[in-house]
Order: sequence, then C-alpha cells, then structure tokens
Amino acid sequence: MENLITYVPLLFVAFGMLIVLVSIKGKVDGRQFAQRAQRVPGVVSDVRTTFTGQGEHLRARRRPVLTFTTVDGQEITTEARTTSNLGVGNATDVLYDPQDPTRAVPADSSAGYAGMVAGIIVIVIGLAFFAVISGGFTGVGDVGDGIGGGDSRGQCEIQNADGSVEPMECPPGLWDDE
Repeated sequence: MENLITYVPLLFVAFGMLIVLVSIKGKVDGRQFAQRAQRVPGVVSDVRTTFTGQGEHLRARRRPVLTFTTVDGQEITTEARTTSNLGVGNATDVLYDPQDPTRAVPADSSAGYAGMVAGIIVIVIGLAFFAVISGGFTGVGDVGDGIGGGDSRGQCEIQNADGSVEPMECPPGLWDDE
C-alpha cells in the first residue's frame, strides 16, 4: 500500500500531460481551420450566455451570434464555436468553413496558451510531490547513495520479517572511499 501512495502524484503528471495534449490539439485544429476558412466581414447580432457551476464557482461563457454573407452571397446567422467578449452590434471579420458556413468564429478570437501553461504547472506539481514522497528531496537516500551531501555512514536500516524497520550499523566496505 505504501508503494501505491508513492505513485499517486504521478496521476497529477498524467492529468497535466492530458491537459497539455488537448490544448496542443486545439491549437493545431484552430490553425488548420484558419488555413481553410474564408474571411468575410460580419457583425455580432446577439450574444448567447451559458452558465456552468453554482455559487461562487458559477462561470459564464459568452458566445457571439455572428451574421455575415459568404463569398458566394449566402447570408448566414450562426453561433460562434468559441467564446468572445464581443458585444452586440460589434463589427468583426468572420472565419467560416466553406463546406459548412454555420461553422464560424470571429477572426480575432484565438485560443491562448492558458491550457498548456496550466497543464505544465500540474505536471511540475505532480513531479515535485512524487520526488518528495519517494524520498528524492529529503536528503536521506538509499544505502550508500550519499544524497544530502553529509556523511550517511551509520544510517543504514534493516527491515524485519514483520515489516518493522530498525536502524543498524552499516557494514564495512559499503562505500568505495573506506
């Protein structure tokens, strides 16, 4: 059970890596969309707000409803795929998918790097906890590893059959410099 607890912080690392990978995928998908999208002038005709959470954790997501005319003259009104702080009546360039004009975003909306930064922070926290729990930063290492810079001679332990640990005198010749 003790060994299992040692590896729990690695769940933070895995979760952080997942956050980073999803963020990278979002950036790549956004760039690919922008490369194939058509850019036309448009206007924010409405803003749809959805709420998630409750109490002090209540968060609002504002998605603009974009009205624009496609390159081939079709007038489209659709809710953007991304959130934005654009208000009703604001003029904005619109990027839309020529194959599906209802798939559109304001041209100035770009996903930031916040997801990647958050993922990296979670990874670093997980690795730090793992290092502390596994004994990597305690200054007391395995027998003969010399971690901590002090003289670790005489700090050996023996584990008994019942699982208890007792300090013992380290065997002679354990270190190369003896």
